[in-house]
Amino acid sequence: MIRQEDVKILFKEEQALKYDRKDYLKFHEELSSKDREITILFQDQPIFDVLVPKGVFNPYGGIAAQAFMSGILNKIIDAKGKRVLDLGCGCGVIGLCCLFKDSNKVVFSDLHPNIMPLKNNLLIREQDEVKVQDLCVEEKDQSYDLVFMSFPSRSIDRQMEADSYEIGILRNDDLVFRAIEQIGRVLAPGGEFVFFYRVFNDRFPLSLEVMSKLAAHFDLTTLKLLWYLGEDNGHGLLLSVDKYSGK
Repeated sequence: MIRQEDVKILFKEEQALKYDRKDYLKFHEELSSKDREITILFQDQPIFDVLVPKGVFNPYGGIAAQAFMSGILNKIIDAKGKRVLDLGCGCGVIGLCCLFKDSNKVVFSDLHPNIMPLKNNLLIREQDEVKVQDLCVEEKDQSYDLVFMSFPSRSIDRQMEADSYEIGILRNDDLVFRAIEQIGRVLAPGGEFVFFYRVFNDRFPLSLEVMSKLAAHFDLTTLKLLWYLGEDNGHGLLLSVDKYSGK
């Protein structure tokens, strides 16, 4: 099981926030109100800094990003030599960890137009790309070996603007279904999909529908629980599943 605590996310310069994580929406609204630099530590050693642009989801104080990064840096998730798609990349911390573990190529993809400063990060190589796009609609079939996605946590019905901080923390449920279909298309046979998904007690039937959608593209006998967080209203799950080897 992944040790989330192996990774820490700190502000590069000490900052005080008015809101805390208990006020989820206000906390993330405040975090995204301006550009902020964060430092990533692995086993208490700083490994890289990254700019989180205004409006882009900030992993500071979140629950999923540390688990993703810990899994990669501890080699529980094998990124070496892989063609990687960091989908909904935000400031790019997941993909940047893949660079540390000798991935072949990383494509950072997000709907938010403010992610482009990621191109200037010193870790980005010539072969890596940063793209603003809706999920992975522009990517070629079977072009990746490993795809990461952290689905936004709160489910809503209304539409959101593409440049709003909300798109990193709120979702329309059709996003989940569209993502599964598109990821199933761009992964090579036998490729791995690693994702974070919240299962809410009062919406459990939706979780079963998600599993049904996964089964159309992925071999559920390979489904692995990498990390989880128990909550009063459900669970946050970090899962891995492989695409059918023959498709």
